[in-house]
Amino acid sequence: MTRVISQSTGVEELFDEIEAVLIAGVNDALDQVYARREAADMERAQRRNEVYVPIEYDPIPPEHFHTGGFPSLIVEEAPMEVYPYIAMTFENYVPDGEDARNDHMNVYRDVIMIHCMASATDDEGSEVLFRRCIRMGEAVYLTLMSDPILSKKLDAGGNPVRGQASMPFKKVTDGQGDPWWFQSYGTQYAIKSYTTMWG
Repeated sequence: MTRVISQSTGVEELFDEIEAVLIAGVNDALDQVYARREAADMERAQRRNEVYVPIEYDPIPPEHFHTGGFPSLIVEEAPMEVYPYIAMTFENYVPDGEDARNDHMNVYRDVIMIHCMASATDDEGSEVLFRRCIRMGEAVYLTLMSDPILSKKLDAGGNPVRGQASMPFKKVTDGQGDPWWFQSYGTQYAIKSYTTMWG
C-alpha cells in the first residue's frame, strides 16, 4: 500500500515567490502606469477647468512589504514612514480538481489578497489618494503577469477574481498639524499551487 504525503499547500511558498517578484519589479511597473495615465490626467484637468498638477508617487522600498496581514494606522502599528506599502494576506485554500495527468500531484487553489496602501496630504485630497491606490494595484498586476512563472499560475486560476477598496479616511498622524488621507486597494488572486506527492 502506498502512503501519499503532500509536500505543502503552497501558501507560504507562494507568498515568498510573489514578494520576490514584486520587490524586483513593481517600481518599474509604477513608472509605466503613471506614464500611461499622464495624458488622461491632463485631459481631466482641462475638462474640469482646473490647473493640471501631476500626480506624484513614492517608490516602494523592500522594507515596505508585509506578509500575513497589514499594519493598521488606526492602532498605530503603521506610522507615516511605512507608506506607501504592500501587504499580502491569506484568504483561504481549497483542493482544486485536475485531470488524470496530474494524479501524482496535489493541486490547491490558494486565495490571497494583495493590499496597496497609500496616503495623500489634505490638500491633495481623496481623489489623488484613490488614484495612487488604484495605480499601485495596476502595477502589482502588471508585475505579476509579466513574470513567466506566476503569470501561468494566474492564467490557470482565471484571475484576478475581484478588487476591493476601503473607504478613505483622514487622520492626524503626529497629534498636530493637518490630517492626512489614507486608503487601501486590494486585489484578490486565486492561484493554483501544484505540490508533489510521493509514497
